[in-house]
Amino acid sequence: MSNVNVELSAEEKARLENLNKEFLEAKKNSEVLPKKPSNDEKLKLYSLYKQGTVGDNDTEKPSAFSFERKYMWDAWTKLKGMKSEEAKQKYIDFVKELEEKFKKELE
Repeated sequence: MSNVNVELSAEEKARLENLNKEFLEAKKNSEVLPKKPSNDEKLKLYSLYKQGTVGDNDTEKPSAFSFERKYMWDAWTKLKGMKSEEAKQKYIDFVKELEEKFKKELE
């Protein structure tokens, strides 16, 4: 029985390593998209990245006069409770979605 736990643990470790590798690749790809993402798309990228790398937002809410920072803070805070792995996978999927969208728009 103990061998099964070790094997599952090794599988889980490999899965997480692969996820992190894909996540880092998606981060690189997000920086060289063929078109500039919309503000909403940038907020989604930002919030998923922060949730995936930092976790729940526990920073102080910015001033209402700092519009950009407030939107960023709000977007990240909305993901409270989302696990890091889920946020990373959603980030990867969203970058792929943007790549496809922009590729079609440029054809």
